[in-house]
Amino acid sequence: MASETGLLGIIGSRPARRPAPLPRSQILRRPFQTTLTYSQRRHGNVSTVTVTSSLSGNVWFHWYLDGAWQAVTTGNQYSFVIAPGEQAQIECIATNDPGFDYVANAPDVPAARVVLWWIRSTDTDIKESKIEQQKDGGDWSTIALVAYQAGAWDYRITSPRLDDLADYAWRVSSVDAAGNVGSATALDARTIVRTPDAPDFTATFDDGTTKVTFAEAA
Repeated sequence: MASETGLLGIIGSRPARRPAPLPRSQILRRPFQTTLTYSQRRHGNVSTVTVTSSLSGNVWFHWYLDGAWQAVTTGNQYSFVIAPGEQAQIECIATNDPGFDYVANAPDVPAARVVLWWIRSTDTDIKESKIEQQKDGGDWSTIALVAYQAGAWDYRITSPRLDDLADYAWRVSSVDAAGNVGSATALDARTIVRTPDAPDFTATFDDGTTKVTFAEAA
């Protein structure tokens, strides 16, 4: 039987805010100007979107998918794999600050995805890690099988796009070469809020005038 997997966590989950209609590029510390270009390839039911920044030189590029940090590169190009039927907001923050905090400065976009992180099992016969997701207390479903990599101490994946106002939980377990599944390490349930609450206000018509007074509801 495979052993229990280590710590599982979420990186960089943020409260929801209304997204900008188009992807953007932000430049920090120096007033660089840049544009992003996109190309797309289909491989069966999966699309690969390659994004290229117009910047080059001594720049660190932080890449985000629906607000979830994916990677930092010194090259100005990065590719994202999008599942069938998914829509995604892709963003890049380019900075000349090597100590840039990519979580605290993440784009203000809805929490449509989370990044799941865990520490590998110390067993020597582990073949892969199984990551499962649960929605609204329903059945668990496998969202990824991550193969064991020699020398890797921890792993991370980005979840599929998540539904608004739904409760999610995730767990990870180790699978050995014989197919035995070890005990799962679970993450607490999280409610995804992608749409802000509508404003609550009152409207009062002023007698004898054409004025309407709007006020915050009590």
